[in-house]
Amino acid sequence: MSHFIQNTSILLILSSLIWIYLFIFWGRKIFSTELPFWTNKIFFRSLSNVRDYSNESIAVIIPARNEQNYIRQTLRSVVKQIGRSSKIILIDDNSNDLTVMKAKALFKQNKILNFKIIKGKELPKGWSGKVWALYQGTEYARTRSYEYFLFIDSDIVLGEKTISSMVVKLKNDKLKMISLMARLNCKSIWENILIPPFIYYFKKIYPFNNVNNEKSNYSAAAGGCILCKSDLFIENNLFEKIKNKVIDDCNLAKLIKKEGPIWLGITTDIKSIREYNSLWDIWKMVSRTAYEQLKNSLIFLLLSIFAMFLIYLIAPIYLISFLFDNNFTSTNFTLSVLSTLLMYLSFLPTAKFYNISFSYFIFFPISSFLYLIMTLNSALNYYYSSGNIWKGRKYR
Repeated sequence: MSHFIQNTSILLILSSLIWIYLFIFWGRKIFSTELPFWTNKIFFRSLSNVRDYSNESIAVIIPARNEQNYIRQTLRSVVKQIGRSSKIILIDDNSNDLTVMKAKALFKQNKILNFKIIKGKELPKGWSGKVWALYQGTEYARTRSYEYFLFIDSDIVLGEKTISSMVVKLKNDKLKMISLMARLNCKSIWENILIPPFIYYFKKIYPFNNVNNEKSNYSAAAGGCILCKSDLFIENNLFEKIKNKVIDDCNLAKLIKKEGPIWLGITTDIKSIREYNSLWDIWKMVSRTAYEQLKNSLIFLLLSIFAMFLIYLIAPIYLISFLFDNNFTSTNFTLSVLSTLLMYLSFLPTAKFYNISFSYFIFFPISSFLYLIMTLNSALNYYYSSGNIWKGRKYR
């Protein structure tokens, strides 16, 4: 332990400098009034003075693969918000459960006629599953005269007037795309430990200020809910350009931002009802895309491991070691306190957004370590298991 303490000075100095930069400057122009990346204030709130349903012509495109537990709630939240000129396009991505039957029952119960259920074709080689389903849905919609495409996942529940409010923002701000980060389910023990950090990391990797700045090269989206102009798909189906990508949302955003401004924010008006009741449920979700996020690069993997250790682990480890060993320097102790304090202060808004208790909040460094292991597992699966598995399909 003493040996560890004596050799941490440089790492602690580096960690502190990184945290000062992250906390004050990352994701915003230096000495500007822009919000820091960790804030919750880049926020979307549905308008109270808009119609309950949208008069716009919207193709609501929903890919679904074995979603019998969620599809009714998703569709119920959509049918209340679209007019006769819009249509719900449900792509049945080779489900072998009651997804389609439950969808049809809901349409019949609510006397909905403006819907189309597409029986998805078998997944072609070189395509990822969700992108293939979205491609089929947009191919159908492209032949019709819809002004907007709304892509939502089959576990997303929209709040009242959400669709109309999104259309208003898209129009008023002259955007090509708006994407809202749904509030994920956060009830089980593992959800409390791992979901808020997951959102925090996303905000750090893709600072919303940079995404929403038309002049910035940053682009990102939350795939659960994306509204965009349909004319983006007139000449070519954009999904064909990202057919092999597992991270469909951010890659789609990258293409759309080339055509004009986009906007990304958090909201409480959209919720994901998908439950992650075990560590393994979240592990599968993260490992599916973690290594692709690093461009399937061993160099980026090694840099990521070092960065995670340096940013989230070295200072807390030092503080814990201080409790068991008196061989420490006041400088190292001060630096470790500074890094740890800035880490927790930056995480606090996300923790408050998900209303997690202090006992889960304090677990943040351990959560970071678990995400590090998940990323390693994603890379190992890529090289030694021919890919990562999601919904019965293996991706590499």
